[in-house]
Amino acid sequence: MSQNWRSVWPARWPWSDMMNPDTPKWIALPLLLALGAGCTLDAGSRGPFGPEDPETAIPKQALPAQPPARHALAFTADETPGRHLKPKMAGTVADTALKRSANPGAMLTTTDIAALRKAAEADPRVAGLLGSRWGFVEANRVAPEGKVSFGCCRDEARFARLTYFSYSQNVAVEVRMKEQLVVDAGRRESYLPPEGPQDVERGIALARADSRLAGQVESLQGHGLLMQPDIGLFRNDPGYGHRTIWITFSQGQDGDPKFWAVVDLTDDRVLDAGQEPPR
Repeated sequence: MSQNWRSVWPARWPWSDMMNPDTPKWIALPLLLALGAGCTLDAGSRGPFGPEDPETAIPKQALPAQPPARHALAFTADETPGRHLKPKMAGTVADTALKRSANPGAMLTTTDIAALRKAAEADPRVAGLLGSRWGFVEANRVAPEGKVSFGCCRDEARFARLTYFSYSQNVAVEVRMKEQLVVDAGRRESYLPPEGPQDVERGIALARADSRLAGQVESLQGHGLLMQPDIGLFRNDPGYGHRTIWITFSQGQDGDPKFWAVVDLTDDRVLDAGQEPPR
């Protein structure tokens, strides 16, 4: 050997200290317990994850003789312009079984919305918030506040909230009404309401008139979906922070999009347009 064995062999072993009568008893006792515990552990418990438990017996089950039937996803045949296709509830319950009574106090009819809009848009406070260019988004019943939210007075006082988007001010506007009287109206900063019918109509009109699509989309049906351009590290996407809508043109509701356009409703212009690649 190249080096003396005494340089690598321990000069003294732990038990030599324990056998020394001068060693305190409180030092020898923990060493004896540690050595005894280590010797009593079996081989299976010395792994990184402790003792190895026996495998759990899982009873096997036979596969069914016939595979379950597949439920085809069917859609409604509603071709009304401006409406989205809705999937039918295939494989659940029959349509005739879904009968629910409507609550007239919680729903707004087309006539109700028209009357509320007429009263709201004639109010000087609302007109000042909307500016010269705006679009109506939606109207909903809201619960009354305060004491009238309980008892018989709840059904007597009818409150509604109308949501607009002012293209001129680039901000959402909410109007709270009691019957056909404007209770309050104000701007709702940093709120992006969903696309409304006027958003889609204006976006389609601007896209049809764009030189890149003119003469190619007259016979096609237009659709609109609100979009949010991304913020960039050095430059934001066109339309960032504005009311921007994605317009597509297709053969009816079921056809693939043939043409597309990105419309900035705040600036009232088409940012980009083109033809979809063939599929």
